[in-house]
Amino acid sequence: MLFPLLNILSCPPPEADVYHSISTGYGGILATLGSLTYDKPLFLTEHGIYTREREEELLRAKWVLPTMRHQWVRFFYMLSDAIYQNAEKFTSLFTKAKEIQIEMGCDPEKCQVISNGIDYDAFSQIPLKEPDGWIDIGAVVRLAPIKDIKTMLYSFYELAQQVPNVRLHIMGGIDDQEYADECFSLADKMDLGDRLLFTGRVNIREYMKKIDFTLLTSLSEGLPLSVLESMAASRPCVTTDVGCCRELLEGREDDNLGIAGFCAPPTCTGPLAEAMKKMAINDERRLEMGEIARKRVEAIYQYPQMIGQYRRLYEEVAV
Repeated sequence: MLFPLLNILSCPPPEADVYHSISTGYGGILATLGSLTYDKPLFLTEHGIYTREREEELLRAKWVLPTMRHQWVRFFYMLSDAIYQNAEKFTSLFTKAKEIQIEMGCDPEKCQVISNGIDYDAFSQIPLKEPDGWIDIGAVVRLAPIKDIKTMLYSFYELAQQVPNVRLHIMGGIDDQEYADECFSLADKMDLGDRLLFTGRVNIREYMKKIDFTLLTSLSEGLPLSVLESMAASRPCVTTDVGCCRELLEGREDDNLGIAGFCAPPTCTGPLAEAMKKMAINDERRLEMGEIARKRVEAIYQYPQMIGQYRRLYEEVAV
């Protein structure tokens, strides 16, 4: 716990014009040290709220002694306070994350949202799938516990009992072999045949031509690029209500485009299956939500917009 901190404090940071940390924790301490040493501007970008993530991790960890768990949590909050009290600007990926930053002590006047952007043109040109009698659901996801593939499988199994013409394509590599093997074993027991496919890594832009809508069942997310890419390709989404997902699908307060998909609570197979059913059985509504999704990405989540916001921020703090 202390050794990494002492190691950072014993090494003089390189001089820079601006110090930009992408998390609190040890990285935030290093950036803060550089800023204080050379009297240079400091700002923080958080994709997820690092301290909250570490707290959740420690609460779940079986290897941490109960007597030490509270000390670890307090330690990470202390590290966060160092940069929260010294940074000139704070950015986050979505509104809820900004609200949490303020709750944890950031000056509201210094906080702003700069969302991720994607190559909109590359995905918006993907044609819609030609009707073939099947409703094809895509999941662009690595096989890892945090993505909760087991809930994905269980919820799809529930759906398949009600809607016979659905297929699930799980597109992504193996991040945790033991977990992946458990998922493969579970899939075999479900005996869904060619209605459930593990494709491995594929060219997403090419494979998206086969997909009607997409699915994400993660336990935790920041702003998932796979959802943005799906939306840009006019594919609506069913996601768990984590990170920025609800904001992506339902819009910010100043966004009146409409609904681009459905959110369900994490780990809840019933609501996920019901959301997929709504998407699968109503072609007109699904296509309408896909068009809303594309327009939302076009308006807010493109590379040039993201880069322009960061450039202006650098220019502002470097003055």
